[in-house]
Amino acid sequence: MESTGTSYLLNSFIEIAATITSYALTDKEKESVVDGFRQLNKRLDRFGSSSSLRQLAIESQNRRSRTARCKHEATSCSQNSARGFVKAFLVGFGVKYGLSTAPHLLTLRVLTRPSLLLRGLSRDTLSFAAFLSTLIGSYKAFLCAMRHVCGSRSSEYTNALVAGMLSGLVSAKLDRDRSRRTAIAMYLCTRALQYSCVWLFERFAARHQAVEDTARLRLMQRAHSVNVVTTIGKLREHVQQEPPSPTADAKPASKAKWPSQAIDGSAITDGPAQGGLAAWAISATRRYASTGLMAAATTVITYMLALDIDCLAPSFTNMLLKASGYDSLYPRKGRSMFRTVEHGVRNASLNGGAIPAGVPTKEYLAGFPHARDVMGALSGRIHHGHVACAMFHPHTTSCSYGLLSTFLRSFPHAMRLHLPFNAAVLVLFKSKKLRKDPVGALRDLVKSTIQSSVFYALMVNGNTNAPCLGRAVFGRDIPINYLVSGALGGFAILLERPGRRTELSMYCFLRALEALWDFGVKRGVWHNVRHGEVALFSASMAVLMAIYQNDATTLSVTYHSTLTRIFGNN
Repeated sequence: MESTGTSYLLNSFIEIAATITSYALTDKEKESVVDGFRQLNKRLDRFGSSSSLRQLAIESQNRRSRTARCKHEATSCSQNSARGFVKAFLVGFGVKYGLSTAPHLLTLRVLTRPSLLLRGLSRDTLSFAAFLSTLIGSYKAFLCAMRHVCGSRSSEYTNALVAGMLSGLVSAKLDRDRSRRTAIAMYLCTRALQYSCVWLFERFAARHQAVEDTARLRLMQRAHSVNVVTTIGKLREHVQQEPPSPTADAKPASKAKWPSQAIDGSAITDGPAQGGLAAWAISATRRYASTGLMAAATTVITYMLALDIDCLAPSFTNMLLKASGYDSLYPRKGRSMFRTVEHGVRNASLNGGAIPAGVPTKEYLAGFPHARDVMGALSGRIHHGHVACAMFHPHTTSCSYGLLSTFLRSFPHAMRLHLPFNAAVLVLFKSKKLRKDPVGALRDLVKSTIQSSVFYALMVNGNTNAPCLGRAVFGRDIPINYLVSGALGGFAILLERPGRRTELSMYCFLRALEALWDFGVKRGVWHNVRHGEVALFSASMAVLMAIYQNDATTLSVTYHSTLTRIFGNN
């Protein structure tokens, strides 16, 4: 009796453990756990009843047949949603807590103040975990509901679109940090725009390819029919003529040439049909789309830096100043440098920022609003032609020498920015290559770091020193100088590795989009919409989930892998 009761309690405990564990595992992992429990069940049969484990195995088999309409295996729809919720909550809480406590651990401050470890257990951490878990759990639930309710009446595009939109609406407000909520919405918006354009472009390219294939097939059929007619005619002539006697010097007959003209006199080629302008546009878009996007983004960013720096996020501006070396010229006062340039360009009474001849730069700038912040970098006797020249190369009046000095100053700062990042990527994502060929991996690390640093230094040169040419031509500083120089600086991305161009251009495009929105709000062109970030987040989720569920090849390998880890295979 005692052994029977012990066996029952043990079976019940294992059943509960299996149920709870399944919520935090993937489908394949769960199947391996259930198989392990079945093996344990055979051993427990010696000691008493194992009805609970048998029931668990039966339910696992039954769920496979019940979920035929959905794409997730070995779980019911409710369990699939609950498992996604629990797993996402634990992961979200752990990630947010780790990010909150990592600085204290790295600086060893926790050794003197252990209470810092408790700061990560905050309301903000809980709200972020609730947001992430609700987003994933509700998406799985809404997707299954759409499949069961609509059935074959709706396509998978519609199911994923509606599920993504509803899950975004339900979960967005759970994140109490509005700035973080807006940043996530903007990021997803840029990704939705990117992959929507890729999806439309691939559809257009596939349609154009189908038209070309059809034309090529018709051309081949036409050429084949003409070739048959020509061959029959030559055979008839050969039969009517008496064949010559073979000799030692006789040469083998040459093969009939492919007919160059059809019966109607039109030209026939054995190559593919020429695509013309459409084929050229498709090829150019695939090759230079990221370059064009980068040029457009840097155009906006350069214009905002020089003429409306408040429209850019302070964190982004500080990163640019530090990586370009201007933070060393104007310690913690780099924004004042750009405000001084803006004051010289915007103020009509200052003649486009031109400094009168014979007037020292330092004396001329004394009356500017932010003069106190930038005076330390200027010499008392030096004279620059324009205010912007004084700010971007304060130690010299030569714009050519200023171009060189800007590159030499920016390059080491860019190296310090890219080297830790590339090293972290090598250790975290290319560890197998590092173990197999350490010399080659380190050589690639140095090469990629130098390549990225040269790109960044030249981009800074184009953005800040190229306007010197416009000032020399027009005799004054005008806003169009910064639009042109921004585009020129963006083309420096051609020096970067092709695999990184898209990610860099998308990052800059995100910042440019934010700046354009704030610029329009500041000018009164449009206004901020209440809960607009929620609507943007919901719409972006709808588009991304529709593409992810139905056209996964549209997404990049890295992004698809990330979405699969977050949302699973639904």
